[in-house]
Amino acid sequence: MGSLKPADEAMDAGFLATRVDALINWGRKNSLWPMPLGLSCCGIELMAMIGPKFDISRFGAEAARFSPRQADLLIVAGTLTWKMAHAARTIYDQMPEPKWVIAMGVCSSSGGMYDSYAVVQGVDSILPVDVYVPGCPPRPDAVIDAILKLQKRIERESPLKDILSGPDEVDERGSGQLTYQPNRAVERTAGDLHPHDPRASREDGA
Repeated sequence: MGSLKPADEAMDAGFLATRVDALINWGRKNSLWPMPLGLSCCGIELMAMIGPKFDISRFGAEAARFSPRQADLLIVAGTLTWKMAHAARTIYDQMPEPKWVIAMGVCSSSGGMYDSYAVVQGVDSILPVDVYVPGCPPRPDAVIDAILKLQKRIERESPLKDILSGPDEVDERGSGQLTYQPNRAVERTAGDLHPHDPRASREDGA
């Protein structure tokens, strides 16, 4: 039963001895409810992973919930554009604590082949990520391996400490390395604006 260990001195008594942290983590890691955010082709691989051939119900993570308030694992599968970034962050903010994030595929991890102003160069720039899955697209068994790694991470958490003394302050804004479109990094002047743009008439060009 994972972290639960039988009490050696009371094997015939019919109960198990464990720590509260281990019991809570055991329940959390074996009942992950994923929120699938299928943005492009990686979403198809995500569907295959949930299907009967790979069957993530073996690991207690098959209860996909399409409501962020009922999910605790956000799987960002595919290319995240700046137009979709606000919606992705809203979904993450609406998920209850504790919550975890898996970046599935090279596009969600680093922008992939789409090095353009329209694509977020890594979802970790707008929200924290726990596990990265490489590949274009990654195999379903690679995503299952990521879930197993996440379960190992959950095993090492200290939920009782968070309950009694409050959780540690964690910056959930992401890395913040790129919070704007790349072409906006270049300072624009009045000469870069269209002549009919009202801002072109201003001296500072802002």
